[in-house]
Amino acid sequence: MIKLIVSDLDGTLLNDEKHIPHRNIEALQKALSKGIHVSIATGRNYFSAKRYIEELGLDVPVILQNGAFIYMPFENKILYESPLPSKIAKELIFYARKNNLDYILYTGFLDEKDMYMDIKHNGQYSRYLEQNNWRLTYVDDVLKYITKDHVAEVVLIGNEEKIKNIVDLLNKKYLNEFSPVKNSVYEGEAFFEFFGKGASKESALSFLLDFFKVNPEETMFLGDNYNDIGIMKIVGFPVAMENAPDEVKSLAKFISLSNNDGGVGFAIEKFVL
Repeated sequence: MIKLIVSDLDGTLLNDEKHIPHRNIEALQKALSKGIHVSIATGRNYFSAKRYIEELGLDVPVILQNGAFIYMPFENKILYESPLPSKIAKELIFYARKNNLDYILYTGFLDEKDMYMDIKHNGQYSRYLEQNNWRLTYVDDVLKYITKDHVAEVVLIGNEEKIKNIVDLLNKKYLNEFSPVKNSVYEGEAFFEFFGKGASKESALSFLLDFFKVNPEETMFLGDNYNDIGIMKIVGFPVAMENAPDEVKSLAKFISLSNNDGGVGFAIEKFVL
């Protein structure tokens, strides 16, 4: 029996226009009315996810920035955070410059304007930057904005092998001090996020399980991309969207409709309601 539903946002709960389809909202509201718990686990920061949290009325812990930050938004209460040490952030940027990779600095988990870039990205993630331009500031040198011992995260964009080589280099020096998360790969360009020690959606899930007093076997997770793989291996009922890569689909007990067709709502109707 499903007692907890956890959904990713982008590519899953949200359609490509970044709205929650009515079918998804209706299914989640019906689940809540039956006493089933609902939360989200997203790569977004709080201010980027805020409108959806409020739209769903989720007065519960939510997993943000791929598990590096767990927050009770209605109580303004931080339950967990794992920021990236600044020394590692600086080295990531150094190696990104050396390898002709694009990079983004994210300063703080609760900074509304948290994204900083000193280069222009003209690749596969241009749309992501356009959609987040309200929180993005272009500066002459992002290193000037690393002013504390920690930052929220750093993102590297570009050739996946080059990024993996950087991960290997830093692992030799900073083993277990940071968490690389492969978010997505489009048209040969990879988007890797780097957080602090132990940050992942699957690690953060334990907070939700304890909070709601449910077991992994009683949990449905719905996702669509590489950063969902870890959590899909843990829960009892992993669901992938039709738009997910094959590697993600291979871990699912059910492949639902696409995010544009209300895939979250369809899966909940079929297996929970």
